[in-house]
Parts: sequence; C-alpha cells; structure tokens
Amino acid sequence: MPGKKKYTVPIMLVIITLLTFLIVVLFSRVLLDGQSLKTERGERLAASYNYCLLYANALKETADGLLEAGDDASRMQAARAQGKLELAGGECAAGVLVQAGTRSGLSEEAATSAASAPLRKIEGALQRFGTRIGALTDEERTSLTAAAAAADKLAAELRAYTPPTGADRFRQMQAGVDWVPVVQRFIKELNGAAAAIG
Repeated sequence: MPGKKKYTVPIMLVIITLLTFLIVVLFSRVLLDGQSLKTERGERLAASYNYCLLYANALKETADGLLEAGDDASRMQAARAQGKLELAGGECAAGVLVQAGTRSGLSEEAATSAASAPLRKIEGALQRFGTRIGALTDEERTSLTAAAAAADKLAAELRAYTPPTGADRFRQMQAGVDWVPVVQRFIKELNGAAAAIG
C-alpha cells in the first residue's frame, strides 16, 4: 500500500498539468476564432461603407450628367451611371445602413426597410428622368439640382469617418466605434434627398 501512494500524487499532478494546458489551448483557440470573426465582420462593414461613398459619387455623377445632357442620346448615356448607383446603393444598404438601424434599436426588418426605401425612391426618380423623351421640365431640373446638392451633402457626411484598413480597426468598426452616428446622419440626409427628388 505505501508504494501506491508514492505514485498517486505525481500522476495527479501530471493529469492536472495536462488538463490545464488543454484548457489554455482551447480557450486561446476560441479567442482567436472570435477575433477572426470580428475582423471579418468589420471588413464587410468597411466595404459597405465604401459602397456608400461610391453611392454618393454615383448620385452626383448621374444627376450632373442628366442636367448637362443636351439631347435624348446624351441623357441615355448619363443614365448609364445608374447601374453603378443601384449596385452601390444595394451594397451600402445591406451593410452599414441596416447595421446602424439595428444598433439604434430597430428590428432588422424595420432597419432594412428604412435603408432601402429612400434609395429606391431616388433611383426610381432618376430612372424616369433618364428614360424620358424631350427636354427636361423646370420641375425635373429642380429635382436633379436637388439630387446633385444632396449627393454633396451625403459625401460630406460620410467623410466624417475614415473606413478602416487594419485588423484592429476592423474589430473596432464591428463594435460600432465612431461610425454609427455618421451613418445615422447619412440616413437622415438620404431621406431628405428622397423627399426633395421624388
């Protein structure tokens, strides 16, 4: 009996050490996976934010092009920029606009609706202007001038935040640091633009 007791304590210490090592390794793995997931989500949000910037630029390009078009052919040419506008609007809405809405207390469905409604209204109005025949009316010119001015305001709002390029900043973006109020102001300006244009 006394011989067995000599081995029990060292064996228990070895088992405890192995279990501690295993727990530390597994916990480290969980932390790394969590950081990786946060970085990936932050990258997607940063890409979506850049699409919002592209949307503001495409809105300006489309509105100015339609205003400057002297005939139907050049107006159709200017309307081609709408493809870029629609793509950028979709990517912008699906990412940061919806996330800003949900982070301010809206359900995902309500945030999606709040983000996409003004985009659809603006795109619909610009499409009508781009496909019509004949000279623009004074009312249409006023709407396009409002669209160009709104594009400048939207771009100015978005310039208040610089999208991240590094892993640490991607994780900050995923956490909602600094960009949520900027995007909420962008959504407010977007609704104002939709009302002025449509």
